[in-house]
Amino acid sequence: MFTPKAYQDRAANVDLAGEHHAPAPQKKSSDKISMTLLKVMRYAVVALMFLVPIFFVPRLQATLGFDKALITLGISLLVVVLASLSVLRLKKVSTVLPLPLALFAGLTLSALVSALLSGDVSDGIRGSLFEVQTVGFMAVMLLSMAVPLVLQQSKKMSLTALIAFAAAAGLVILYNLLRLIFGAEFLSFASFGTLTASPIGGFNDLAVFSSVIVVLGLVTILQLPLKKWMQWTVSGFVLVSLMFLMVVNFFSLWLITGFFGLLFLIYLLTKDTLFSNDNGDVEAESNTPPILIFLTLIICVVSALFVIAGDYAGGQISQMTNINYIEVRPSMGATIDMVKAVYQEDAFLGSGPNRFADVWRENKDIAINETAFWNVDFVTGYGLVPTMFVTLGLLGALLLLAFHASYLFLGYKMLLKTSSDDSFWYYVGTASFTATIVLWAIAYLYAPGAAVLIITALFTGLTFVAYQALVPAATKTIPLANSRRQGFFLMAISVIAVVGSVVVLFGVGKQYIAEANFTEIGRTATTIEEYELGVQSSYQLFQDDKFVLAWARAKTSYLLQLLGTPEPTEADQQAFVTTAQQTIQLAQEAIRLDPTRPDGYAILADVYYALAQAGIEGAQDQALAVLQDAKWRDPMDPSYDLFSAYITAQTGDTEGARTNAQQALSLKRNYGEALFLLAQLDIQDGNVEGAIATTQQLVTFEPNNPTRYYQLGILLAANQQFQQAVAAYQQAIRLDTNFANARYMLALTLVELGNIEQALTELRTVQENNQENAELADLIARLEAGEDITSPELGLETPVSETDPNETTEDGVVTSADTDSDLVSPVNTPGASSEAPAEAESNTETTEEPAQ
Repeated sequence: MFTPKAYQDRAANVDLAGEHHAPAPQKKSSDKISMTLLKVMRYAVVALMFLVPIFFVPRLQATLGFDKALITLGISLLVVVLASLSVLRLKKVSTVLPLPLALFAGLTLSALVSALLSGDVSDGIRGSLFEVQTVGFMAVMLLSMAVPLVLQQSKKMSLTALIAFAAAAGLVILYNLLRLIFGAEFLSFASFGTLTASPIGGFNDLAVFSSVIVVLGLVTILQLPLKKWMQWTVSGFVLVSLMFLMVVNFFSLWLITGFFGLLFLIYLLTKDTLFSNDNGDVEAESNTPPILIFLTLIICVVSALFVIAGDYAGGQISQMTNINYIEVRPSMGATIDMVKAVYQEDAFLGSGPNRFADVWRENKDIAINETAFWNVDFVTGYGLVPTMFVTLGLLGALLLLAFHASYLFLGYKMLLKTSSDDSFWYYVGTASFTATIVLWAIAYLYAPGAAVLIITALFTGLTFVAYQALVPAATKTIPLANSRRQGFFLMAISVIAVVGSVVVLFGVGKQYIAEANFTEIGRTATTIEEYELGVQSSYQLFQDDKFVLAWARAKTSYLLQLLGTPEPTEADQQAFVTTAQQTIQLAQEAIRLDPTRPDGYAILADVYYALAQAGIEGAQDQALAVLQDAKWRDPMDPSYDLFSAYITAQTGDTEGARTNAQQALSLKRNYGEALFLLAQLDIQDGNVEGAIATTQQLVTFEPNNPTRYYQLGILLAANQQFQQAVAAYQQAIRLDTNFANARYMLALTLVELGNIEQALTELRTVQENNQENAELADLIARLEAGEDITSPELGLETPVSETDPNETTEDGVVTSADTDSDLVSPVNTPGASSEAPAEAESNTETTEEPAQ
């Protein structure tokens, strides 16, 4: 992370083409090895600038974010190794030592301390997929800020790095434009199955990237003496990037882009007067390219339009492109609630890195259960910076704010206080500083993906390079091996750096291979034995509780399959006992690896429930006990109380089952499964008339709650009041068109009334999201064949699965559900007329996690 002084003296007189201006007499360096190492390091940085936006492993064996982190870590550690070898040949080095870099190193160190004391060390340091909130990823960002320092004093290589990034940016924009034209299947590389996914990340990451291109394009046209065709080329990419901003319709990004556009326009209009160096001579001919003013005006007008009328404008764009993308995240208020909850426990260090989901589960507002996001474990808050207030505490938050403040002050000194008249370095400084400001600003309002954050770090490091050139006084000379003792110490440090780099890369590589194997076995396994062997192989490479939980779930499925065997043999019974023991051990191992997660306890409850059904004494009590352990870790989730109700009902304890079901409803008033259970219990007890009267009264209090009409319909149908039941079900469906169980029950009631065709219509609608439901398929087939059937025995559990309106992806939570809640907020502005045509549903994306 330095430039040898011997090379600095030469590089100081190199122009953009790398040619020398008459240099002052100096001793030419004869250390070819040092020069070669430096050259390789610089080309490595150039390669990194090019690869980060476009690199991915086909089929995304791990995740796109992990791909980006791994390639960045590999190249950065290569630079570290070469730098460690290079310093052994130097007496001293000259480099800038920026305060922001030191502060970010302090932030990473504080995150490490927080992770070690969090109680979930593995998730905090590396996570499952090297997530962006982990200490490991923060270390990758720190390296990405540091390695560009090898470009110091080299105009040629700095320009090459910028050209490399521009080429990669052009490829990303062109790639997404072609897919927008030709469809999601075009050049998908078996990795990007939807238009809203690309090598840069999710749709909102593409918007952030596009905003950076817009800003860099304006700076480039203004400050570089480009030929006309180059100006038009850059302008074209700016306009295409602006088009992607329109398609994505990211409100916060419109504010940032519009602000920079307006600032730029004001500067263009006043630079020949307020910023003139000709003593107020306004008659001097302006050298501002006309295309630049026109381009800036377009950016300002479009930004203003989408800020003021983004819903209408976005709706029109959505109709034109058949893309309706809305990503959600917790609102700022909900995020602040998480901050308050964590600070009551540990204000100094926070919850620990990468643990926002744990905090959300334990402290979310109960009102979220009335929305479609009741079972979503958001992994970030309103933005990345607000999330770090939760996970890193006051220490991390203050270090992050200090890092940003010191970076702003560095930019102020570099651009406004510099005495240098070097136009190239001023361009590098302006471009890198402006791009970085846009990227760090969006981190307060959104949680970007890995690619965007690494690009942020790289441009931050490039700013340090320009700072060294524009503020020469900031350069420090660091003595190295001036004595034998210092030489030995330097050798020891170099050996540690080299060995440490190899160890780190090997460890992260094993983690990547484990995740890739796990993904592949999930795609290709055809038997449970094959799946278990694959998961076991991944676990041996990297001990992640995710692998153990997947293994335990596979075992649980097999256990339930054995339990349902009509006439089990002795071998089946022995297999049942053995599988139960193995599953319990796996669940306990998952709990050991991550005691903060409720999933292991839920699996234990499934196993004990299966044992209770098999007649094992005491298994029911154990199931109820572990459900309480799960609920303690996820207190707002009503599903644990509902599961307790099922277990209690199986033993004939109707009152206990009612109590548990009512407890579930106290957490989620519109919990359809709990209402179905209560209705079935009323039917079993012969208390249908009283239950109908009670439910009708509840409907008057909750006239817009579809689940109450659903409950009423079940009771009316059980009381042979089929016409009234149909009306109740239809009202439930009007209030919630995706209410699958209401459609199913409506179909059964229509069968009782002899309306087979309408019943088939409802059942086929339900089947669209229940393709694997064998009983549903059999019922449809029998009705189509004209068989005279009776309604199936429903039991205590809802007959079909409800459609989940949310999809959790690597980047966040995409949704098609209503986001009208104070606890969540959409990243994208919902269009006023943004309904996509039916044939375009495959292009409609919905993601889960708050925006990031």
